[in-house]
Amino acid sequence: MPYDKKALQILLDAYWSPRGWKRDEAVGRADFEHARQAGFMFDSVTVTHDDIVAQLVSVRARMNLEKVADAFLASLSTRRLELRSALGSFSCAAQFPLHGLLEQTARRVPSGRLHCRICGRYGYANPEQEDLNMLSFERWKWGGIRHVDPLYCWFDLTQFEKADLVEPTEQDCSILAEIIDIASGLTPDARPNELEKRIGKVIKSNRAERCVLIQILGYCGVLKPAGRSGFLQAFTPDALRDRPADHTNDWAYPVIWWRGADGIDIGVLSHLFPKVAAMV
Repeated sequence: MPYDKKALQILLDAYWSPRGWKRDEAVGRADFEHARQAGFMFDSVTVTHDDIVAQLVSVRARMNLEKVADAFLASLSTRRLELRSALGSFSCAAQFPLHGLLEQTARRVPSGRLHCRICGRYGYANPEQEDLNMLSFERWKWGGIRHVDPLYCWFDLTQFEKADLVEPTEQDCSILAEIIDIASGLTPDARPNELEKRIGKVIKSNRAERCVLIQILGYCGVLKPAGRSGFLQAFTPDALRDRPADHTNDWAYPVIWWRGADGIDIGVLSHLFPKVAAMV
């Protein structure tokens, strides 16, 4: 997909200002059409839970893990956050089960929606309108923040299929190797917040981007908490994604449980990033 700076700015300006989130995200018709034609903004889609699941399983089958891992690596020096996102989505989709939104596998919440205990989505049996523009904004702004949401995974991987990919460089490998060295050298009780602060010295980024990067390393299993698995290796149903009692901890599962003593999983690192594994 050609990189249209004006279209990207229209998308970003719809949701974000120098003061943070915008309350009014209205976009003029001409601007919306420009961004839509460029592939940055989208018409809403009307889908059911089961449609989303089926589409995700379909796009997953077309993915190449090596290309996804290389895109993540190449994003480290280029700051191509939209490419970085795909490893998180593919990891969460890799073992994702084909399933339906059924009364016996879901719970009904006060709004009347069903909460799927498998994937965590809320929905009705009938199709609902879904806004893809917020997902697109999050993908370009931070590298995605909803990788465990099958709607985001489907959208993200579909966009990745259209992306102009770049090859990772030695600099990219060195950046990830430094991140791995930092993660491996923290004190046993260190938490993800400490890792986020430390890696700010080795990668051009802001805190939100670093948090997403760390969470993706958890989704793929490079950062593997003791007794838990990354989604790339095994799918953990929403009902089993336990969280610490500390409600101030807003990290995603499973990296929310990661501690310095866990270090990194060299087997997963070698599988996804063999050049980096040879450097650490």
